Amino acid sequence: MSSNPVFTGAGVAIVTPMHPDGSVNYELFREFVEYQIQNGSDAIIACGTTGESPTLDNDEHIAVMKAAIEQTKGRVPVIAGTGSNDTAYCIELSKEAKKLGADALLLVTPYYNKTSQRG
Repeated sequence: MSSNPVFTGAGVAIVTPMHPDGSVNYELFREFVEYQIQNGSDAIIACGTTGESPTLDNDEHIAVMKAAIEQTKGRVPVIAGTGSNDTAYCIELSKEAKKLGADALLLVTPYYNKTSQRG
């Protein structure tokens, strides 16, 4: 086990606020990110399940990750949630997060497609 962890402290999963019509409220999302940074959060998690990732379409998912990365301006790491029940989509989304500059990925075993205990 490494004695130099990549991340320390508290990482906060940011909710993805929506407008009444169901579109993402990016302005408020950026305010949420800024609030967490100003109040001592050590990392920002965008598009985790708290962030409504299962209901975001591909363009929204990428835009939310991008907004988090832009808003942090490198002050704290951004962990991008790229998990999905579609492994191929998860891989593509993970590559996109890397291109955007995410510091890490938050992944889940593809839900509804569980392996055996041995797996």
